[in-house]
Amino acid sequence: MKWEYVKRMTLAVWSSFAAVVGAHAQPSQIQRIEIIEYGIYTVDKQSCQRDAQGIERCDRSDVRHAATTWTIPAQKGVEFGLKYRVIGAPSGARVTLKRDWLLPAPGFLPPGKQPISRLDRTDNVAIGNAIFVSYGFDDPWEMVPGPWILEIWYGDRKLSSQTFTVVKQ
Repeated sequence: MKWEYVKRMTLAVWSSFAAVVGAHAQPSQIQRIEIIEYGIYTVDKQSCQRDAQGIERCDRSDVRHAATTWTIPAQKGVEFGLKYRVIGAPSGARVTLKRDWLLPAPGFLPPGKQPISRLDRTDNVAIGNAIFVSYGFDDPWEMVPGPWILEIWYGDRKLSSQTFTVVKQ
C-alpha cells in the first residue's frame, strides 16, 4: 500500500514538473508591435559614455512625452523616438528585437572616425510591456537633415518601419 502511494506521488510530482517546464519552454509568438506614442521627448540622462563610433550612449530615466510629431528639429539636446508594445504570447516572455536607425546621406561624419550610415542595436524586451526607443542629438555632426528610418526586427521579420524627418532650424 505504501509503495503504491509513493509511486503515485512520484508520478504526480514529475507530471507537475513537466507541465511547469513545458509552459516556460514554449516558443514566443510575436504577432506585431503597437505604436503607443511617438515624437519628441524629454529625458534625464545618466552614465553617459562614448562608444567606439564616437556616439554618446546614456542610460535614460524619467521619460516624458513632449510633442507628437514625425518632424524633428536638428537641435542639440532634442530627443526623439517612440514607445511601443510587443503584441504576442506568452505575456512577459523575453524576446530579442533588433532596432535599426537608417540615416539619410551622407550619414554621420564623426571627427576621426568612419562615416556611419546606420545604427544597429539589440533590445531584450518583454512581450506586452511598453518599450521606449529614442535618439538624442549631442553633437553637431549627428544633426543630419532628411528621413531617419527606424526599423524594428524580430529575426528576419520586420515588425515596424517609421520615418522621422529631421529638419534644420
